[in-house]
Amino acid sequence: MNENIPIFITGTDTGIGKTFITALLAACLMDKGYRIGVQKWISTGDSDVCQDTQFVHSVALDLWHGRDGQVPLHLFDQGCYRLSFPSSPHLAAEIDGVRIDNHVIEREFSRARDGCDILLVEGVGGVMVPLSRRYLLIDLVARLKIPAMVVARSGLGTLNHTLLTINALRERGISVIGIVLNSQAERDEEFEDKRIVEDNKLVLSDLGHIKVFGPVERVRHPLDALGYIEPVAKTIIRACVKNPVLP
Repeated sequence: MNENIPIFITGTDTGIGKTFITALLAACLMDKGYRIGVQKWISTGDSDVCQDTQFVHSVALDLWHGRDGQVPLHLFDQGCYRLSFPSSPHLAAEIDGVRIDNHVIEREFSRARDGCDILLVEGVGGVMVPLSRRYLLIDLVARLKIPAMVVARSGLGTLNHTLLTINALRERGISVIGIVLNSQAERDEEFEDKRIVEDNKLVLSDLGHIKVFGPVERVRHPLDALGYIEPVAKTIIRACVKNPVLP
């Protein structure tokens, strides 16, 4: 089986939990029999190694522990941009003396997509972050025609950011599969009023005309949250995969 399906995992902000959700999706889809690829085109505040993809790999290894055979997860890091300064990609690239070349990203994306059934591409920051002074991340996603899954905080402050995000994606012709409300973001511990969370879910679903999953509750270990991600994985499979593997 080789569906070559790409999914763009984006967030409404930085520190929203994109990597956490990406890791869980990779583990869940891998457990359903798909060969999963994970790619992060640009990371900032990193050195030569992308900490986010390392985290995804560690979660996959924990899930696969004790099973026979190689973990069906491929990390496509070569050729991507690892920038040392923790800022927007355009500024981090300028400080490191690097030019982010969209053609390089497109080439590496195409190579990664050919090497798996489903490729999860984790974004950097929100969708409107600039890759250069003249080019936004959302422009590249639209050019590559990748459907998106939006990760948003579950608590107070999420409505405006999330509705703006899905509207921006749709205006560029990008299909939005759904929204995952995530309670792992640091500030949500202070604003985790269940009345707000439940209302956020209803409002986003009604005004955004979109599926809303979660909230993904706080857990001690990432794999403890797999149950929250199961419906998300099934929705991705039904929406994007031609020959779905479902129980």
